[in-house]
Amino acid sequence: MTILLRLLGLLMVLSVALPATAQGEAVVEVPRGLWETEADPFGIVFHVRTKRCGRALCGRVERVKDRRGYDTPSNAVGAKVLWEMRPQPDGSFFGEYRGPQANRYLKSRAEIAGKKLRLKACNDEGCDTRVWTLIR
Repeated sequence: MTILLRLLGLLMVLSVALPATAQGEAVVEVPRGLWETEADPFGIVFHVRTKRCGRALCGRVERVKDRRGYDTPSNAVGAKVLWEMRPQPDGSFFGEYRGPQANRYLKSRAEIAGKKLRLKACNDEGCDTRVWTLIR
């Protein structure tokens, strides 16, 4: 009888605790869309398509444009630039960013505010901040 009472008590505790735990986890919407990067010193901009990869945010270069806005051939097209950016409790995403010159920034944070994505990319040498604009 005591084992049955203990089991019932455990089930009651779990039935109350599990929904509370599930509600405590913040569900962050992964920002899907096409983003335009800031121009580099040569006027080149990338168009990066973001999407969900599991529960994380990932992004690939879809197009590269020159300073006049024309598509330009580039080996960067198709390259993954956002890797496993995991959602954080504050609504941001934390993971890896690979820059246009294949620079790896293992400690990167992306924050979305309206039609702007602020990317703070950090490595052992320091941090850079970039702002991308949502195209569609």
